[in-house]
Amino acid sequence: MTAVTAIKGVGEGLGKSLTANGFKTAEAVAKASPAALVKVPRIGKARAAVLIAAAKEAIAEKPPAAKPAAAKPAAKRPVAKTSTRRAPAKKPAARRTAPRKTIAAAAAEKRAEEAARKAAEEKAAAELAEAKAKKKAKAKAKAEKAAKKLQEMEAVFSKAKDKVKAKTKKDKKKDKKKKADKTDKKKDKKKDKKKDKKKAKK
Repeated sequence: MTAVTAIKGVGEGLGKSLTANGFKTAEAVAKASPAALVKVPRIGKARAAVLIAAAKEAIAEKPPAAKPAAAKPAAKRPVAKTSTRRAPAKKPAARRTAPRKTIAAAAAEKRAEEAARKAAEEKAAAELAEAKAKKKAKAKAKAEKAAKKLQEMEAVFSKAKDKVKAKTKKDKKKDKKKKADKTDKKKDKKKDKKKDKKKAKK
């Protein structure tokens, strides 16, 4: 029997997971289906196929003698461990790039927020200016309307005043005419009396 850790790419952690799920030897992994291996934590469909192939290779490399066979997988274990150790070495690189992306995304987000803030301020300023302009135009229109109404009232008042003046003049003329008529009548009476006196003397 070949140990699970003899499979290329299987470290102690994955070996424990495989053993806990019933895959205690490389032979068991080689005979397993990808669907069965997928149930083990940290193993996907692609890795399941790779592990099955690696398990078959580990079994094929095992010599007929029991002792040398046990020695060879032991010698190859460090290779498996180094391969698993190399994989984490790639992770720091991914970790380094992640902060860069985060910083870039944060910077882009900050720029977007700044642009949105400026746009909001400009919009608010434009709305305020528009409101002021409307208010000013409304006040101007109101003032013009009031001035027009005042002019109309003044015109009506002036017309009424002129009418009163004209009527007063007319009344004065009538009074003068009446007075003139009265004086004329008096004169006529005096003349008639004089005539009557002359006739009486004769």
